Amino acid sequence: MFREADIDGQPGPVSMRRVLAFLSFLAAVGLFTLAIFFADSKQNVFIPGIACTLLVAVLLFFTTWADIESVIKAAKGK
Repeated sequence: MFREADIDGQPGPVSMRRVLAFLSFLAAVGLFTLAIFFADSKQNVFIPGIACTLLVAVLLFFTTWADIESVIKAAKGK
């Protein structure tokens, strides 16, 4: 699950983007679990977990900087 697909069907190299997405996912689960214990005092304890979840989304959906650039251009209407 951490390898990029190669053109000839053989497993490609390990993708740092996929590894970081997985580690961020694990961190988000831990942060949300920890935040539940402190949620009675403040609701902003969920912000680190939300930040990790957003990082996972960015790493999984946008594979290259060109993809990110095209989404920004589409949002600006260009």
